[in-house]
Amino acid sequence: MTSERHQRQPKGEVKATGTTEVIIPKAPDWAKINARWEAEREKTRERLRVVRAELLAALRALGVQEIEGQYDGYADSGNVQGIAVTPVGVTLGGLENRLEDFIWGMAHDLHPGFEINDGGEGALIWNVVEDRIDVAHAELYTARNEYSHEDI
Repeated sequence: MTSERHQRQPKGEVKATGTTEVIIPKAPDWAKINARWEAEREKTRERLRVVRAELLAALRALGVQEIEGQYDGYADSGNVQGIAVTPVGVTLGGLENRLEDFIWGMAHDLHPGFEINDGGEGALIWNVVEDRIDVAHAELYTARNEYSHEDI
């Protein structure tokens, strides 16, 4: 009986070196990888454009003038921490979850993977009256400066 490992075809060139076979992996096709990545990003951007238009109409109908959403992420996860609405007192009703998803999606589209490792944080401010979105984003990282002074 042959194991599954021996039935698979190697993903690369096989070269014999004496009594040992070495599989030399194929180089990644970076053009294809980048094209696939850009196609996915464009799908995401189109989805964000559609959601933005839907949210904009709903927010204007509620009389919302501005939205400010605070977000952060690190260690491979993150959240929208809060949403402030202007004028004060306007309730978002069932829009809050969609708005949180939109804020996170916008931040992630501008800074893909920011929630990895030390992470990042920021604020999205949406002037609903003018339909203008500004994002202030910070990437977080651990740094170390080391100094050594001997025999001075």
